[in-house]
Amino acid sequence: MTDHAAANKALPHTVRWSFGLGQMAEGIKNSSFSAFLLFYYNQVLGLPADSAGLAIAISLIFDAVTDPMVGTISDRWRSPLGRRHPFMYASALPLAVSFYFLFAPASFAMNGNDAALFAWMLTFTILTRGAMTLYHVPHLALGAELSQDYDERTTLVAIRQILSVSGYLIVYGLGFGLFFAPTPEFENGQLNGAAYPPFALVLAIISCITIFISGWGTRSRIPYLPQPPAETNKVRLSDILSEAIATLKNHSFRWLMLGYIIIITAYGLGTASQLYMFTFFWELSRFQILTVMLMGPAGSVFGYMVATQLFAKLDKRNAMLLGGIGWMLLHALPVILYLLGLMPDKGTWAVASTLCVIYLILGAAFAQLVVGISTSMADIADEYELEVGRRQEGVLFAAVSFAGKCMGALGSLLAGLMLTLISWPTGEAIKTSADIPADTILSLAVMSGPLAALLAIPGFLCLMQYKLNRAKVAEIQRQLREAKP
Repeated sequence: MTDHAAANKALPHTVRWSFGLGQMAEGIKNSSFSAFLLFYYNQVLGLPADSAGLAIAISLIFDAVTDPMVGTISDRWRSPLGRRHPFMYASALPLAVSFYFLFAPASFAMNGNDAALFAWMLTFTILTRGAMTLYHVPHLALGAELSQDYDERTTLVAIRQILSVSGYLIVYGLGFGLFFAPTPEFENGQLNGAAYPPFALVLAIISCITIFISGWGTRSRIPYLPQPPAETNKVRLSDILSEAIATLKNHSFRWLMLGYIIIITAYGLGTASQLYMFTFFWELSRFQILTVMLMGPAGSVFGYMVATQLFAKLDKRNAMLLGGIGWMLLHALPVILYLLGLMPDKGTWAVASTLCVIYLILGAAFAQLVVGISTSMADIADEYELEVGRRQEGVLFAAVSFAGKCMGALGSLLAGLMLTLISWPTGEAIKTSADIPADTILSLAVMSGPLAALLAIPGFLCLMQYKLNRAKVAEIQRQLREAKP
């Protein structure tokens, strides 16, 4: 079999699932950041909400530099292990160490000095996200290189996202099922600061292992992956900047990423505040919170499973719009029903069950947007190659990685500002919703529910400008084949 035939043959299942398994580490990091990071530093450790949100947002500035830097460097990297695998292997241990210390601050950082705690949070947030960039950007780019088939690219993204969901399930399951169990001192176990370091240690170890497995399980494809030209120059800072700017000239990329960043920031506001909502607004017990939080990932799994068929029928842009708008409506629905007097009583299994149904469908809807962004980016890589004469998966998927981080960073910043605006109380005196003014809790619900959903509308208007479809991609790939000697 020729190299060309081997490269275009359907991927073995072991390669598909090994590649996908690598997304578990990113799922663990994302779910921990979105659900627990702001809550831990603000509600548990007492750092002001706006300061905690600011620390997370500042780290986004470093991501704006490191994401395209890693993308450009890995695009040009030459080694026996190819362009992507060396970075994947190198990231595993730094990610595990920095993630653990983020949730295990040293005693000097928790001595009542907000500046010291802010500095600790900022430092290890940057280190964790930097280590994830070193892994995640090459890993995403690898997925675009593994197959040139229009539909198999969607399948690879679906598998990757299913295994990302498993990261969420691990975080929520271990958190609420084990580490955040109630104690005599903490009826709400998620307020127990002593539970977070061992919780983070287990997650760090799992992340490290899955990264190594993903790299090892996909190593057989290295001979068939694109390589940079032998005469490629060393990467200069000007190269990183110029290539990042060049991608923005691509119409498809520009509108797709702008829309995604807007939508996922609104989504991030909702996820950053959902633990506050479940604990203090809906007054759910630990097992009720666990059950509801598991429904989103469970719905996502179903959404990823049907994504290939749905995208084949509707094409990618239409499927993304359908899923994204569905998420927006469902995210606002629980609070709207409550304001209309149509939700069951707080703290009951009836309200928990209602939330479960909504979050199950919501997860399946949002999955279509997530799949669509990544599989469309692989098509944009083809279009970009036709326009400029070189493949830039690393740079393009650096933008996807950056957008995903906007979910946690800008979402947490907005959540922190929201909590500050409504004068949300923190500290050991806050044990239950009875310790918080009712109008403050209602303000939390309205701002993190319906208002957060409305923030996504401009993003959908941007997605409507995305024009690549199956026929256009097929024509682009035909021209690329004809241009090759």
